[in-house]
Amino acid sequence: MAAFGPKFIVAQPPTTCCPSCPSFVTTQPQVLAVIDGALCELTRQGTRAHGHAPLATAVVEFQRGSMGFYVREHPFGLLPGLPNLYRLDGAFRMQWMAEWPNPSDPCAAIIGEEGDALVALSVAGAVVRLHADTGRLLSVESSMAATG
Repeated sequence: MAAFGPKFIVAQPPTTCCPSCPSFVTTQPQVLAVIDGALCELTRQGTRAHGHAPLATAVVEFQRGSMGFYVREHPFGLLPGLPNLYRLDGAFRMQWMAEWPNPSDPCAAIIGEEGDALVALSVAGAVVRLHADTGRLLSVESSMAATG
Protein backbone atom coordinates (compact mmCIF):
# COMPACT_ATOMS: atom_id res chain seq x y z
CA MET A 1 0.00 0.00 0.00
CA ALA A 2 1.33 3.34 -0.93
CA ALA A 3 1.67 6.04 1.62
CA PHE A 4 -0.30 9.12 0.92
CA GLY A 5 0.69 12.59 2.01
CA PRO A 6 -1.25 14.67 4.50
CA LYS A 7 -4.87 15.22 3.73
CA PHE A 8 -6.25 18.69 3.62
CA ILE A 9 -9.89 19.48 4.13
CA VAL A 10 -11.20 22.63 2.56
CA ALA A 11 -13.86 24.24 4.73
CA GLN A 12 -16.81 25.94 3.14
CA PRO A 13 -16.88 29.69 3.78
CA PRO A 14 -19.47 30.77 6.36
CA THR A 15 -22.63 32.38 4.99
CA THR A 16 -22.51 35.07 7.68
CA CYS A 17 -19.71 36.73 9.57
CA CYS A 18 -20.79 34.84 12.69
CA PRO A 19 -22.11 31.42 11.72
CA SER A 20 -23.03 30.44 15.27
CA CYS A 21 -24.93 33.68 15.96
CA PRO A 22 -28.67 33.76 15.39
CA SER A 23 -29.86 36.10 12.68
CA PHE A 24 -32.29 38.82 13.72
CA VAL A 25 -34.66 40.79 11.59
CA THR A 26 -34.55 44.39 12.63
CA THR A 27 -36.83 47.16 11.55
CA GLN A 28 -36.25 50.84 11.86
CA PRO A 29 -38.09 52.32 14.84
CA GLN A 30 -41.02 54.52 13.96
CA VAL A 31 -40.08 58.14 14.66
CA LEU A 32 -43.03 60.39 15.47
CA ALA A 33 -43.33 64.10 16.12
CA VAL A 34 -46.00 66.75 16.41
CA ILE A 35 -45.40 69.26 13.61
CA ASP A 36 -47.73 72.20 13.11
CA GLY A 37 -50.30 70.51 15.33
CA ALA A 38 -50.35 67.24 13.35
CA LEU A 39 -48.96 63.86 14.42
CA CYS A 40 -46.35 62.89 11.81
CA GLU A 41 -44.17 59.89 11.09
CA LEU A 42 -40.72 60.98 9.96
CA THR A 43 -38.36 59.41 7.45
CA ARG A 44 -34.68 58.76 8.18
CA GLN A 45 -33.96 62.13 6.58
CA GLY A 46 -36.37 63.89 8.95
CA THR A 47 -39.08 64.66 6.43
CA ARG A 48 -42.74 63.78 6.87
CA ALA A 49 -43.62 60.32 5.59
CA HIS A 50 -47.29 60.51 6.53
CA GLY A 51 -49.37 61.48 9.50
CA HIS A 52 -52.64 62.34 11.14
CA ALA A 53 -54.22 65.79 10.93
CA PRO A 54 -55.96 66.90 14.13
CA LEU A 55 -59.74 66.68 14.36
CA ALA A 56 -59.91 70.31 15.46
CA THR A 57 -57.11 72.59 16.62
CA ALA A 58 -53.93 70.65 17.35
CA VAL A 59 -52.44 67.43 18.70
CA VAL A 60 -50.75 68.34 21.99
CA GLU A 61 -49.71 64.91 23.29
CA PHE A 62 -49.36 61.34 22.08
CA GLN A 63 -48.18 58.12 23.62
CA ARG A 64 -47.35 54.74 22.14
CA GLY A 65 -49.60 51.98 23.36
CA SER A 66 -49.57 48.25 22.86
CA MET A 67 -51.93 48.48 19.86
CA GLY A 68 -51.33 51.97 18.47
CA PHE A 69 -51.05 55.57 19.59
CA TYR A 70 -53.10 57.44 22.15
CA VAL A 71 -53.64 61.03 21.06
CA ARG A 72 -54.77 64.04 23.08
CA GLU A 73 -55.85 67.14 21.22
CA HIS A 74 -56.29 70.66 22.44
CA PRO A 75 -59.95 70.67 23.54
CA PHE A 76 -60.82 74.06 22.07
CA GLY A 77 -62.28 73.85 18.59
CA LEU A 78 -63.82 70.39 19.03
CA LEU A 79 -67.56 70.14 18.60
CA PRO A 80 -69.41 70.09 21.94
CA GLY A 81 -69.49 66.60 23.40
CA LEU A 82 -66.56 65.24 21.37
CA PRO A 83 -63.74 63.95 23.58
CA ASN A 84 -60.20 65.20 23.02
CA LEU A 85 -58.69 61.73 23.56
CA TYR A 86 -58.63 58.92 20.99
CA ARG A 87 -56.56 56.02 19.70
CA LEU A 88 -54.98 55.54 16.27
CA ASP A 89 -53.58 52.31 14.87
CA GLY A 90 -50.07 52.05 13.39
CA ALA A 91 -51.34 53.36 10.04
CA PHE A 92 -52.88 56.44 11.73
CA ARG A 93 -56.47 55.22 11.32
CA MET A 94 -58.81 56.14 14.16
CA GLN A 95 -59.75 53.13 16.29
CA TRP A 96 -61.91 54.80 18.90
CA MET A 97 -62.78 58.06 20.65
CA ALA A 98 -62.81 57.95 24.43
CA GLU A 99 -66.07 57.52 26.29
CA TRP A 100 -65.19 60.56 28.39
CA PRO A 101 -67.26 60.99 31.58
CA ASN A 102 -67.63 64.80 31.61
CA PRO A 103 -67.49 66.84 28.40
CA SER A 104 -66.90 70.04 30.38
CA ASP A 105 -63.81 68.52 32.05
CA PRO A 106 -61.61 67.37 29.13
CA CYS A 107 -58.53 65.19 29.20
CA ALA A 108 -55.44 67.06 30.45
CA ALA A 109 -52.82 64.28 30.32
CA ILE A 110 -52.31 60.71 29.18
CA ILE A 111 -50.79 58.77 32.07
CA GLY A 112 -50.31 55.43 30.29
CA GLU A 113 -51.48 51.85 30.06
CA GLU A 114 -52.07 49.71 33.15
CA GLY A 115 -52.92 46.21 31.98
CA ASP A 116 -56.01 46.48 29.77
CA ALA A 117 -56.73 50.05 30.87
CA LEU A 118 -55.61 53.43 29.62
CA VAL A 119 -55.24 55.89 32.47
CA ALA A 120 -55.74 59.60 31.85
CA LEU A 121 -56.12 62.72 33.95
CA SER A 122 -58.86 65.32 33.51
CA VAL A 123 -58.37 69.08 33.84
CA ALA A 124 -60.10 69.00 37.24
CA GLY A 125 -57.76 66.23 38.41
CA ALA A 126 -60.01 63.20 38.07
CA VAL A 127 -58.26 59.93 37.20
CA VAL A 128 -60.12 58.32 34.28
CA ARG A 129 -59.64 54.68 33.32
CA LEU A 130 -60.71 53.56 29.85
CA HIS A 131 -60.61 50.14 28.26
CA ALA A 132 -57.50 50.28 26.07
CA ASP A 133 -59.06 48.21 23.26
CA THR A 134 -62.40 49.99 23.02
CA GLY A 135 -62.14 53.38 24.74
CA ARG A 136 -65.11 52.53 26.97
CA LEU A 137 -65.21 54.10 30.40
CA LEU A 138 -64.12 51.75 33.21
CA SER A 139 -63.92 54.07 36.21
CA VAL A 140 -63.47 57.64 37.43
CA GLU A 141 -61.74 58.66 40.63
CA SER A 142 -62.50 62.26 41.47
CA SER A 143 -59.78 64.53 42.78
CA MET A 144 -61.80 65.07 45.97
CA ALA A 145 -61.62 61.35 46.79
CA ALA A 146 -57.89 61.29 46.06
CA THR A 147 -57.16 64.16 48.47
CA GLY A 148 -59.73 63.21 51.09
